[in-house]
Amino acid sequence: MTLKKHEPDIAAIPAGELSLTRKSTPLGRVFLEGDLAAIQLPDVLSFIAMIRHSGRLVLRLRQLERTILWKEGEIAFATSNSKEHSLGEFLLANGKITEEQFAESKLRVTPTLRHGKVLVMMGALSPKDLWWGVKHQVLEIIYSLFTWKEGRFYFCELSEQTSQERITLSINTSSVIMEGIRRIDEVARIRERITGPEMVFARVPGIEPDMDEFDLSEQESRLIGQIDGVRTIRELIGLSGMTEFEVTRILFQLLSARVIEVVYQQPARSAVFLDVEDSPELIRVVTTYNLMFARLYEVLAGRVGQQQAREILGSLLQSSDTDELWNGVFFDEFGRFDENMLIANVSELSVDRRRTALDEGLNTLLSIELFEIAQHLDAATKVEVFRYISEQRATLE
Repeated sequence: MTLKKHEPDIAAIPAGELSLTRKSTPLGRVFLEGDLAAIQLPDVLSFIAMIRHSGRLVLRLRQLERTILWKEGEIAFATSNSKEHSLGEFLLANGKITEEQFAESKLRVTPTLRHGKVLVMMGALSPKDLWWGVKHQVLEIIYSLFTWKEGRFYFCELSEQTSQERITLSINTSSVIMEGIRRIDEVARIRERITGPEMVFARVPGIEPDMDEFDLSEQESRLIGQIDGVRTIRELIGLSGMTEFEVTRILFQLLSARVIEVVYQQPARSAVFLDVEDSPELIRVVTTYNLMFARLYEVLAGRVGQQQAREILGSLLQSSDTDELWNGVFFDEFGRFDENMLIANVSELSVDRRRTALDEGLNTLLSIELFEIAQHLDAATKVEVFRYISEQRATLE
């Protein structure tokens, strides 16, 4: 494979920011790599579409990773290591399956039986809805990349696993770029007023919207008729056949034009403020321990896989004896606990108990986690992990 005969004029790009190369790495043979801080994502996508090659575009930002599969210059598939981009989570968020179906189907997934197929076998999802879900899940993964202002990208050869992907698409790159750029500004504005999927809207009495003014499709017009003061946003998404973003964008337009009004909104959690004299120290403790928990998760996931690692950490957290400290606290996809929730729990304690309760609770859970994780590590990795934990603890003394 060669890029020379298709290579565009990239002389204006400073040396070191983009390299056309052939080298072997854990990613496989890398043909093109660069820095997203210097080369914008739309330019990367346009370049690969132009040279019309097949391969994998791997993009990394710290612990986040996205992979876009290309076939002859067209986007065929995409994957993400973020939990919210899994097919099951996407179908749930878009009203295609219920919480009960999601929970039951997760238990049936195996290394050889994918989540989508499980849902179809259960009768929870039609083959048509599965295809819809896969296509729009891929698009959402790609659109999420347009907010990245830094990171590295690598265009690599196809691996055997990705080349045998069961469901492949054919997505026009130009339309993806245009939509991705348009969404950047829209998402922030929409989230200011559309705050959650359980919100309920009703039509404002006496107001009939001018459909020509909103330039709505037939599908979008039907959505207005389904707003009844009872259905949640999640339910409207499930009925509409559109994605979460498409529905919330229309609701935002209608809300801004005062065609609809909010009748139910989940109460926002108020911010938590610790006393001035102890907040900096307690926050330092919490943040330092979170670095340790994240490191332990990274090591464990490398040994047993991300799914099993999350299950192990989740069970340890649930079995913790310090209920008052860990009540309502969960680990995220990187093995870190929710610092805001933990601090909220600490703030409920009297000032003289806070530091002691925090130290005891964090140390107890860390010790339990270390014991569990050590069973999956070799001797050299154990030494490395314990040295890291010791160094972090020493900064708190």
